[in-house]
Parts: sequence; C-alpha cells; structure tokens
Amino acid sequence: MSSSTESISAAIKSIPSKKESLRKAFQELQSHSSSFASFTLQWEDLETHIDSMSKSFESRLKDLESKDKQNPPLKKSENPENPSKKPEESSSEAIPRPELKSFCENMDGKGIRSFIIENKKQLFTLRNEIGPALRFASDPAKMVLDAMDGFYSLDPKSKRDKDMELGSIRKTSILLLERLLMISPEIKNDEKERAKNLAVEWKGKISPGGENPLEVFAFLQLLVSYGLVSLFDVDELLDLAVFIHRRKQIDFIRALDFTEKVPDFIQKLVSKGKQLDAVNFVYAFELVNKFPPVPLLKAYLKESEKVAEEIRKEGNYSTRVQNEAKAKEIAALKAVIKSIEEHKLESEFSTEDLEKRISQLEQQKADKNLGKRISQLEQPAPDKKPRPAVPYDHSGPGFGFNPSPSMSELYSSEHLLGSSLFDKPSGYSGLPLSTLSGGLPYRSSYLP
Repeated sequence: MSSSTESISAAIKSIPSKKESLRKAFQELQSHSSSFASFTLQWEDLETHIDSMSKSFESRLKDLESKDKQNPPLKKSENPENPSKKPEESSSEAIPRPELKSFCENMDGKGIRSFIIENKKQLFTLRNEIGPALRFASDPAKMVLDAMDGFYSLDPKSKRDKDMELGSIRKTSILLLERLLMISPEIKNDEKERAKNLAVEWKGKISPGGENPLEVFAFLQLLVSYGLVSLFDVDELLDLAVFIHRRKQIDFIRALDFTEKVPDFIQKLVSKGKQLDAVNFVYAFELVNKFPPVPLLKAYLKESEKVAEEIRKEGNYSTRVQNEAKAKEIAALKAVIKSIEEHKLESEFSTEDLEKRISQLEQQKADKNLGKRISQLEQPAPDKKPRPAVPYDHSGPGFGFNPSPSMSELYSSEHLLGSSLFDKPSGYSGLPLSTLSGGLPYRSSYLP
C-alpha cells in the first residue's frame, strides 16, 4: 500500500470517533432548537449520510489499492520500455496501460482520443498515464494534431447527444495538448506550420463574447503547446484570456508569457465584474500596491447587490425570485469572506458584518418559506368547497352544539400553529433543511 492510500485508510478509520464527536455537538445544538421553529433536522439523517459517505470512501480506497498493485512505481534502476530515458525521469511517472502505449506506438491520434472518451470514468488515473504514453510515439506533436480532428466538425446546435460528443472531443483535445506540453517534445517545422494553420482556423470560429470557454481554452493551449504565442496579437489574446480567468489558469497565463500585460489583464477582469478573480491574480503576480484588494472586494459586493435587485424586479418580487436573489447574495458574501480569510485581510476588512448579513438573509428566506407553507395549508383543496356550518338546532338534545365545524375553523392559523408546526405529531418532518440553503455553481476547471 502506498503512503497516499495509507493516509486515506487512516482517515477512514477515524470516521467513527469523529462521528461520535459530531453527535454530541448535534445534541447540544438540538437542545436549543426551540428557539427557532424551522430546525427539523434529525441526527438519524446525518448519521445515514455519514455512513453512506464512509462506504463510498472505502469502495474508492479499494479501487486505488487495486490499481497500486497493478501499476507499481518503477525503481530508479529500471526503465525497460525506454532505455534512452534517464531513470530518475521515469521513476516519478505513472506507467501507461497497454492500450495507451499501443495507440501511441501506432501513431493513432483518433484512437487514443476515443479510448480516453470511452474510459472517462477512470480519468483521474488515466490522465497521469497520457504524458508517459506520448513518449512512445515516434512524433507526439503530429499524433496530437491528428487527435484534434473533429473539434469543430460537429454542429453545436444539433441534438443533445451530438452536443455531448462534441464537448467530450474538445475536453479530450485540451487534455492531450496539456500532456504534450508536459513532455516538451521536439516539434518539427511541418507540424508547427500545421498547428499554426489550425490555430488560425480555430480563432476564426470562436463563439463571440467567449460564450464557450472550452473553445477559448483549447485555442490558447494550442498556442502554448506548439510555441505559437508570439505569432498572434497579445492584446487580442488577453481579451480571450479573460474568459478563462479561474484560479487554476494562473499558471497557464504565465505560460502565455503575459507578465508585462498582467495589469491590463486584471483591469479587464475588473471591468467585466470579475473582481474576485482579479484579486487572485493580484496576489499571484504581487500587484497588491497597484490594485488594493479590499476596494475590489467591496465593489464586487456592491455589484452583487445590484444583480440581486435586478432579479427581484424581473421576477415581480415573487417568493421564488426573492429567494433566488437572496441565495445569490449569500453566495457572494461567502465568496468574499473566503477571499478575506485566504489573503489574510481581516485587519482591513472585518467579516463580522458580512456574516451578520448572511444570517439576516437566511432568516428572511426561512420566514418567507414558513409563511408560504402556512398559507398553503390554510387553503382548502381545489376540488372541494368548504362545508357550510350546520345551523344550531334549538329543539333537539344537542342544543348549542355544532357537530360539523367549518373549514375556516378547522384550518385556522391558530389551530395550525398550535398542533402542526410547533407541537409536531409523530412522523412529522417539518420544512426541509434545503429551504435554508443556496449558492452559485462555480466551475473550477474546463477540463474533464
């Protein structure tokens, strides 16, 4: 067992003790649940989730251990496949599986692309084998260019399965270009010219406004992998790079040799409302004095408030859109808090007020959902009319007794609050915890 799998195994074994600590903390929290009516989460729900995750981790660990046995690392003195390579270079590389090696030996670019797409569930381990596999190709640069065929040949407006196929081809093309750069092979003049022609073609087909970041990323990766950056206008490339501004692309921007142009790049990010990403680049390129981060973070929060208000107006202030607006504002606040903590800015920008605002918004969402739930319960079923109250019979033995209360009496707010929400009967689960959560999807990478 490798050191990495041993550490994972140790972490899994510690889950029961950590679960017990969590249980005690949960009981302490639950003791205060009477302070807020919407606390309906049960320990059994958490325990079931933890046990499920634990079993999933154990299953993944067994897979890793099995792969460790199948692909043991080469010893420094061993290098049977490529004796011309230095032993220390191969000792840290994964051993490519036979299929990858075979595609590369046969210079089958489309074959290796199809194999990667068909085995995308194993991509986590497969991607580490691609670079070493490319070394077995007689001309890796040519083979990777062959694999690019079809990047634009499918119609992106076609059926969904075709869209998925096109997306897979593009992601795999980017992966192969990345791994080609990693092994830095000699690129012949013919292949460099061919790559240049392909880059010109791709640049002319990029969706306007960077609507498809995969296209932008692949184009720029092609330039970097084949040494073509200097052949294109740097300002145009900067405009495109704005669309792949995620944190993981910081090293990639360095590879584009844009160091002198980074201030312009940061300014472009700010102008497009991407202040959080701008802050990451400010620190990565040590430009804090030129671009103070706190004003950027405050500008981001101000912009997020404007966006939230626009959502409310467009949705006519319905409960649904108000919740959506609050969720987006909460996500923005949390992102700023994370940036403050990551870059040690607490002395310049306190998170206390931001956390209070998050609590306020979450409480407003909870109150809205609670009010909506009560309103729904008060309304009679759509197919049935309220049963009229039976008039008092002054002559019979039941004088003064109304045997059939009206629906309005039966479903009054007082009745509901007395027995359905606070005095919960057995089996009542209350409002789902999900009504208190919200956030923004955020893609961390454009790679598969």
